[in-house]
Amino acid sequence: MKKIDFENSLGMAIKLTSKSLERAFDVETRGKYGLSSGQWKVIIALSIKNGLQQRELAKRIFVDSTTLVPIIDSLEKKELVERKPDPKDRRNNNIFLTPKSESLVEPIIESILHLRKIVYREIPEKDLEFAKNILKKITENAESYIAKSQSKIQQPLKQTIKV
Repeated sequence: MKKIDFENSLGMAIKLTSKSLERAFDVETRGKYGLSSGQWKVIIALSIKNGLQQRELAKRIFVDSTTLVPIIDSLEKKELVERKPDPKDRRNNNIFLTPKSESLVEPIIESILHLRKIVYREIPEKDLEFAKNILKKITENAESYIAKSQSKIQQPLKQTIKV
C-alpha cells in the first residue's frame, strides 16, 4: 500500500503559508482598522476597480458569492461600501467604496507592505521571484488540468442531451 506524506508535501506547505499570511494580515487589519481579512480585501479590490458586481468582486477576492454577502453587509453597516442597482441589469448590485473607506485604502496598503517586510525578512528577492514563478507554473498546470477534466465531463452530458 502506497502512503503519502501530507505533512511534508508542497501542497501542505503552500496551504500553511497561505493561512499564516492571512492570519498575520487579519491580526494587523483587525487591530488597526477593525476589518476582517475579507473586509479589507473587498476595500482593496474596489480601490482597484470601484463599482464591481458582487459576482466579479467575489472572483477577485477568491471567495464564493454566498461568502461575500455577509462581508458586504458588515461593510455597509460600517458605512464603508454601498450597494447600488446595476443600471444594465437591476437584478444585480454593484458595490462602491464610500469616502469613509477611501480614506482607509492607503493605510491598508501601508500595512500590507509593512507586513511583507516582516514575513519576507531574510529571504533574498531573487528567491521570492523564483518561488512566485514556480507557484504560477503549478497554478497554470492545475488550471489546465481542471479545464481539460471539466470539458471531458461536459462532453458526454452534451451528447446525451441531444434530441
